[in-house]
Amino acid sequence: MAGDEPPPQYEKLRFFSSPVIRRKASFRKSGGSEFSTFKDGEYGDFSYDGLPEFKRYFEPTLLEIFYDLFFAANYNIFVETQKITSHSRFSSYVGFFCLLWLTWFVVTLFDVRYATDSIFSRLTRAIQLGVLVGFVVVDPKFDATNQNANTFRVLSAILAISRACLVIEYGSTLWHVWGFPRARMPLFLQMNIHAIAAIIYLGVTFSFTDNRNSPVYISWYVVAAVETVATLLLSNVSPVLDLSETHLVKRMTLLTVMILGDGIIQLAKDVVTIVENPDAWDAITIGLVTAAVATIYFIFLVFFDWMRSRLYLPSVRLQFWAIVHLAFHLALVLSLQSLTQWLIWSKVWTQLRIYGNVIDPDNDFANVTSDDVSNMLNSSVNAFLRMHPKSVDDDARETINTALEKIITIPNSFWPKTPNQTYWDMLKDSGNSTDWVTYKSSTEIIGTTLDNILIKAFDIDVEEDVRNHGVKASDESNGGLFQIEVLEKTWSRCKLEFALGYASAGITIFLMAVLAVIARGTPVKTWPKIRLCIIFLVALGTALTSLLWYNNDASQRFLQSPWVLPTITFVWLFILIITHINGERVHRHAPRVKA
Repeated sequence: MAGDEPPPQYEKLRFFSSPVIRRKASFRKSGGSEFSTFKDGEYGDFSYDGLPEFKRYFEPTLLEIFYDLFFAANYNIFVETQKITSHSRFSSYVGFFCLLWLTWFVVTLFDVRYATDSIFSRLTRAIQLGVLVGFVVVDPKFDATNQNANTFRVLSAILAISRACLVIEYGSTLWHVWGFPRARMPLFLQMNIHAIAAIIYLGVTFSFTDNRNSPVYISWYVVAAVETVATLLLSNVSPVLDLSETHLVKRMTLLTVMILGDGIIQLAKDVVTIVENPDAWDAITIGLVTAAVATIYFIFLVFFDWMRSRLYLPSVRLQFWAIVHLAFHLALVLSLQSLTQWLIWSKVWTQLRIYGNVIDPDNDFANVTSDDVSNMLNSSVNAFLRMHPKSVDDDARETINTALEKIITIPNSFWPKTPNQTYWDMLKDSGNSTDWVTYKSSTEIIGTTLDNILIKAFDIDVEEDVRNHGVKASDESNGGLFQIEVLEKTWSRCKLEFALGYASAGITIFLMAVLAVIARGTPVKTWPKIRLCIIFLVALGTALTSLLWYNNDASQRFLQSPWVLPTITFVWLFILIITHINGERVHRHAPRVKA
């Protein structure tokens, strides 16, 4: 009876713990080893005699989950610091994410095969956690186009330490299986793969010098890719390195859930940013927040509906399924980042429409002096600045004051004497005079500066990028030019995030479908094939929407509308619905409907 079973015994923590299951007998029984997890015929004519049997876990261990949580925290910091503001920053973003993900992946490949709980394994895990902390340290200053030598040296050393630690861990496993001659060579080859990678990373460390960009950092990506592919290929050589009966699928799906969870965290942060500003909540904002949450939920449902609890896959399919996750996770990260960021952009456009008339061109300018006009504008500007005090800096104030001072220099005769004359009447009467140009340029500079202050209040700040291109806000003559450059750069960033968001959403859908095909096999019935084709077409259409980037007028109309985010929501909702449409059932009930 279940009630008579003794409680599990507590195992004392030892310095070393073997991943090998102790055999009750050293001979091979007619039906195979009593404890063997390797199936007869799985490796052709390969003899299983003398092979160790490794402990297998149905679920990730606590140390593995803790490591994944560290990765998720690292990724969260990565998203915060690595903002995509240009094409060069995009390449740095992708490169850094690939290094981080591949480092996590090669450590995971060891864990799912040989993980144990011992003092030694906890020490090596502490080293690998330190490696992830090192990624956090170098993250803020990682820029391949503007290299910081110390940052790149530290990152290269971190990669070397990570691989050296893996060599030690595989060496420990080799020591535990030394009594099985057939198990030695595969583990020795695996150790060599990581040892060579560690040596190359260490050598690259000394290649970075101050005040010079070095292309040698590309070797990181090449070595990491070769190392990962070699590890996967080597897993086919011997059952000792086999991945098919491990919990790798659960580790990968767990990481996917953590990435989706981080999307919720980023969404919550963006909501806080919105709440900190005036007029936080309206119908559009509530609808967009709902759409963002629903989209993440739909992605979660579609992913696990397509997987259908596939916990184990054949070896080759598992390897393809695992490596495709690099591109899938990258696309998912970009898609979620754009999704949450677009909540901010939509609020920005709404606020700009509300407060865009601070410099109102329809005021009655009759019987006024230049001082009066300057004071009226100054009063409106100050009321606006009081709503966003945190985003106002001295450079912006100086630019506005300079523009107001230029308005004061306009002769009083410029202003109309007839009541109810408007801004546009002034243009008609002035004949496009120098005074009119002075007034028009001054008000445009003030309006542009206020737009930038409003955008900056929502944590969208591109001023540093503009300064890096040589425009200085401190130069009085260039103050207006600086504000114009900032607004143009902001608009370019908005278009870039839109293009990346839609392209990555389409790629995410495509790769998720590919993962489903790998996990479940190619559909053989008619309706599943049609459904798969529809999903691929939806993915293509979503990705091609990003081509609006090249049409400035069309992109401006679409991006300033509230439909950018809900469109993605409807795409995922459609995919979720079509996933659960049973074509056979529809076909079966069709004659009944006709009758």
